[in-house]
Amino acid sequence: MKKRILKRIGYIAAIVVLLLIIAGAGAVIWYQSNITAIYDVKCTTKECESQKFVVAQGEGASQIADKLEQAGLIKSAFAFRIYLTIQADNKNLLPGEYYFSKNMSVEQIVKSLNTGIVARTVTITFLPGETIRATRKKLIDAGFAETEVDEALGKQYNHELLKTKPNDASLEGYIWGDTYEFYADSKVEDILKALFDQMLKVVKEEDLVAKYQARGLTLHQGVTLASVVQREAPAKYEEQRHVAQVFLTRYARGIALGSDAIIAYRADQINPYRDKGDMSYLTSIDCPWNSRRCVGLPPTPISSPGRNALKSVADPTDTQDLYFLTGDDGNMYYATTEAQHNENARLYCKELCKIL
Repeated sequence: MKKRILKRIGYIAAIVVLLLIIAGAGAVIWYQSNITAIYDVKCTTKECESQKFVVAQGEGASQIADKLEQAGLIKSAFAFRIYLTIQADNKNLLPGEYYFSKNMSVEQIVKSLNTGIVARTVTITFLPGETIRATRKKLIDAGFAETEVDEALGKQYNHELLKTKPNDASLEGYIWGDTYEFYADSKVEDILKALFDQMLKVVKEEDLVAKYQARGLTLHQGVTLASVVQREAPAKYEEQRHVAQVFLTRYARGIALGSDAIIAYRADQINPYRDKGDMSYLTSIDCPWNSRRCVGLPPTPISSPGRNALKSVADPTDTQDLYFLTGDDGNMYYATTEAQHNENARLYCKELCKIL
């Protein structure tokens, strides 16, 4: 009988210990989750903008924790107080006027409160259709060191978005256009990773990998073609779908894409200060960049495509046109034969067709 009782007590004790371990693990997970930022660095909505937060003279840690939670700047006042208890060096919270955002973790907020210094943020807008050269300039203009920017832009990244990108291809095309707010002391590498994350989110939302594969394209090839569409037809989605159809039809038939935007991109790389009316680049630029003579896609994207440009390659219009041009009036003109295309050029493109 005693053995049975002891055995039962042992079972109960083991269960109690197991439950305590589970509860402890759960508490750790809860704590770690509740000291992270409400939104991560990729958040660009108005909710993530900095807001004023005032710490009055004489206010203690508990009051500050409660005010932060009420302001929606932290997830849990209780977790905030635990953090201060664990981090013994972080208990001296200074009074003053601060600007915090929901992108900040408890650690970042406490660091500011310890020093009385608010982490400075910078706002940068990247636009669809822009190139890496524009990205580089914007990062430098925002205060990031030129050497750090160049190193970050030239680095190889192990990111899901870039799996099909050739190692010798630049990051052209993978800078997702949007307005972002970053901390001024952020690493440029981390900023680029945030942009990759944003673009990958769109790729997954639109199921682009599978849709491109159905057209015989890798993600990199789809992004590359979308970047050309972005430069050729930046305004309207339906025009982008039509332009994408022309390129996809030519690509499938082994016909040179015939995109002067590709040649112009290469010409800009050779001489960013070139004369746009210098049409000699049409013949002087060689393969694989001369899309009038060379079959296939360019080695890299030529700009950052927007969501609609990416979608247009996945879902082009159902036509068989092989030619298009943008007229002097801003309208797009399509043709199925070269003769029709030449007539469109004669009638509608007397000025723009003289500019590369």
